[in-house]
Amino acid sequence: MTGRGIDLAPSLPGPDPTLETRPVPQERQNPVRSFGPGASHNIQETARPLEELEQEIEESGFKDDTSDDGDTEIKYLLELLTSECHIDWRGDASDTQDPTWGPSLVVTAYSEKAQRNLDRAISNLTETAHRYFLRFTGSQSKLFAREAFNRLSFDVIENRELLENASDDRVREEFNAHVRSLRLYPADLRFDKLRAKRLNDGLNRPSGPRRFDVCIVLDEAAVEELAALRFLDNLEGDGNTLRDISVKMVERDWSYPEEADSEQSYGFGQQKKYYTGVDMCPIYDLPFVCGKLYEHAGLGEMFPLFMCRDNH
Repeated sequence: MTGRGIDLAPSLPGPDPTLETRPVPQERQNPVRSFGPGASHNIQETARPLEELEQEIEESGFKDDTSDDGDTEIKYLLELLTSECHIDWRGDASDTQDPTWGPSLVVTAYSEKAQRNLDRAISNLTETAHRYFLRFTGSQSKLFAREAFNRLSFDVIENRELLENASDDRVREEFNAHVRSLRLYPADLRFDKLRAKRLNDGLNRPSGPRRFDVCIVLDEAAVEELAALRFLDNLEGDGNTLRDISVKMVERDWSYPEEADSEQSYGFGQQKKYYTGVDMCPIYDLPFVCGKLYEHAGLGEMFPLFMCRDNH
């Protein structure tokens, strides 16, 4: 605080120095495992278009249901989560359509205990999302909520040699290398060229679907906490408990500014926190956060994510 009472945005520490001594290549293919109902081999056939759901509501008479139970809210969330499903990402009419949604999970925990608990941790994260959607109980909203959950798919990226105890900066660069390997962009690299012309920072930031704007880090603490979850029969009580548990989100496109952005901060004085390309996401609000990302330019605009619980 200056003598005039103005908060000065601090300088941020530089990126992980090991990225200089052990750099990440522009592109790296990783083995990926998928979890969730959307990981089904026939999801292309089972995913139901929004228009089909609306027609079922019309024909069944559900539209006459006057209960106010979040029909509009969940329908809009489904629209956000599936808004990119039919985009031709490569611009060459090749089949890149994917009806699923869900952030990638980057595993940095490779102790014997973490590896033993990893699948349970991911299954519990999936069930937490299920619990979020189960709160929509109206005759209309249940259809939209069920469809949204059925399309959820977590891609799990694992590589002990490269990712064990990796810093957030290294996770970001490895995730960018992974996204580039998916080749979900035009072959002429037009967006890379535009970015280089605009920023000229030399960073590897390939274009791609918004679902790849962020990844979730599964470190030792996250795996242990998620694997230990026990769900209640009471959905309302479950929601209150699960909102107190968070996972780390890393924004893929973020780069270090010269100083912290005072617009992306919260708190006051010495307790003030600034956005650094990373935020903690309450697991119960994960579907909501993933949807709302489509309404913002980046994760920093939503910082801090724990405030999302106050918005719905």
